[in-house]
Amino acid sequence: MKLDKRACRHAANVPLHISLNAGVLYTERVKYLVTAAVKLLGGHRVLAVYFYECERLKANDRMPKWVVFQGKDTFATLERDAAGNVKWRDAMLTNLTRYYSGSFLPACVFYKKTECHTIARYIHVEANPALVLTHLDRYQQDIRDRQSKIRRYKRDAVVRDKMRRVPQTPANLKRWADKHIMPHYLFYNYNNGRSKTQARCTYCEKFSVIERPKNNDVLRCPKCGQKVIAKAQGKRAAYHEDRETCQVIRQISPQELVVRIYKLYWFYAKGKDSIRKSAYEVMRIFVRSDDGKKTIVEPYYYDSGYDSVTRWRRGYHPGALFGMACFSSEETGEIYLPGLEKALQGTAWEYCALRQFYERTAIPMQVSHYLKMYLQHPLLIERLTKVGFENIVADVVYQHGFSDALDEMQTKTHRILRVEKQDVSVLREQKTGVSLLKKYQAYVAIHLRGRAELFQWQLHNEVSEIPTDIFQYMTAEKFMRYIDAQFPIYCEARPANGYRDPTMETLVITYVDYLHMCRRQAYDMKEKSVLFPKNCAAAHDREAERIQKINDAQKNKAFGIAYAGFARKAALSNEELQIVCPKRANDLVAEGRALHHCVGSYIDRVAEGRCLIVFVRRVEEPKKPYVTVEVRDGKIAQIYGDHNSDPTEEVKKFVDLWSRKVLPMALQAA
Repeated sequence: MKLDKRACRHAANVPLHISLNAGVLYTERVKYLVTAAVKLLGGHRVLAVYFYECERLKANDRMPKWVVFQGKDTFATLERDAAGNVKWRDAMLTNLTRYYSGSFLPACVFYKKTECHTIARYIHVEANPALVLTHLDRYQQDIRDRQSKIRRYKRDAVVRDKMRRVPQTPANLKRWADKHIMPHYLFYNYNNGRSKTQARCTYCEKFSVIERPKNNDVLRCPKCGQKVIAKAQGKRAAYHEDRETCQVIRQISPQELVVRIYKLYWFYAKGKDSIRKSAYEVMRIFVRSDDGKKTIVEPYYYDSGYDSVTRWRRGYHPGALFGMACFSSEETGEIYLPGLEKALQGTAWEYCALRQFYERTAIPMQVSHYLKMYLQHPLLIERLTKVGFENIVADVVYQHGFSDALDEMQTKTHRILRVEKQDVSVLREQKTGVSLLKKYQAYVAIHLRGRAELFQWQLHNEVSEIPTDIFQYMTAEKFMRYIDAQFPIYCEARPANGYRDPTMETLVITYVDYLHMCRRQAYDMKEKSVLFPKNCAAAHDREAERIQKINDAQKNKAFGIAYAGFARKAALSNEELQIVCPKRANDLVAEGRALHHCVGSYIDRVAEGRCLIVFVRRVEEPKKPYVTVEVRDGKIAQIYGDHNSDPTEEVKKFVDLWSRKVLPMALQAA
């Protein structure tokens, strides 16, 4: 049924004839008066419910504020404002006001008792004046629910038709998963004092007599040869469950595949020999190629409580707990291999090398993401997978996306990897990923001889980074030979402690840092004694100490310049306090440590002339830090005592006097 809104407009113009002196208009809890009538509008019986606002009635405005037109399967409300303008609304009864809906219906009173019966008869409820409007609101909610369900059914009909194209679940899925995915056990009886015991295999379900194993030993079943885990019957848990994820790839069309995700549950009950095996399909991910221009991924998840023409709902499984994916929503899993090539045949993924990638990595994978990335980089993924660079492919698919370390436009493997032809076998043997490839490419870029050996040495010793600039002074062979010889000396000089053990990594960092210090000091980098000191760690510490002394001397010189003239004129003292200027850069460090503040970090600022630091000391303790004062732009910027505390009033008055009488003359002399 559809409401005739033109006829409804005419039916809405019903003034309420009520005396302005009526007591109900002045009752505090009554905000609206309600009348109702069943009218023939557009050939249909329609319930019209009129709501008159008491405030408007008192102002002699007798027209209704709302008129709710209620049909058997539809409703609408005509709203009239104070100026007489009208508009249609589709809100439910309790949503007509801006206020809390629970306060609206109690504020409504029927003008006559017969009005309540009119509504009750139309919606077939009990004629209770206190509840009939609530029943009307629920009646509207039921209509809304039916309308929503109809829309949902129409929308989900497309999903249902899509799911009808999905092939049936493989008949041998459980048996295949049982053999290739799920763990199996050899349950045995623990007979104390006996060397042999009877055991039962959960895979072949046969008994055998074996040498008594240890609990959790990995064995082979004597009957079927399946790999099993030994479990003593007395140590079995009351409830044990194994669960895994399995992905089945099937073809929908030459341009579309579906990845069906199953959750496998194997239940073992204590005291029972049988296994309860269950397989539930929880997701279907459709991957479609749009004429090679765009890859479309459409996920659907199964919702057993979803009321529609299908239980499949669009989107990923919402089974997340505290932001972490749970087992039911996990996509990563094993691949069902039977029929895989047939499923890919004739599609855009026919040569995607999915089986090779899966079998070589030997770990669960996210198939839908692999299929998506393959359409973006087909030649790259196919080529590198087939020649044994599955780790690089895994980085491209799952982590880095397409990397600038690879040249996708090339067809030769070494050109794709941006290395020389002889480097390919080395990278393949080390199962190189993108990050390691970039490190090796740095060696290729400088045409380093012996880079293959250096790369293997680096991986063997777990050295993450070797800067290539050091190889302008030495060969890779000399570098490795020297570091190997230095490592025992380094371990002896820096013995293991509770926090960090000496490693080849830390030795390389120390040596590289030493070479950089030597280069900055303009040493002769061709000199053997410079390049290869007898004790690398000791040489590093000597150079670091020497550079520190040079830096200290430079800073002290800058300090001398900054305080030249200033210190002679800055002196001031009284019976209790005196002004003292620092003589060396380390004086600021000592001041900061004693007073527990950050003046030690002001050394560079003073050396650069951006500020000056003076100390306030007690006359009786001239060498003991007391208060620190910062002078910036000719003014006092900060005054802090111990732990950045405020100074006493006595110190503040003394510093104020110094800043007015002494500081200007001292700055002129500086």
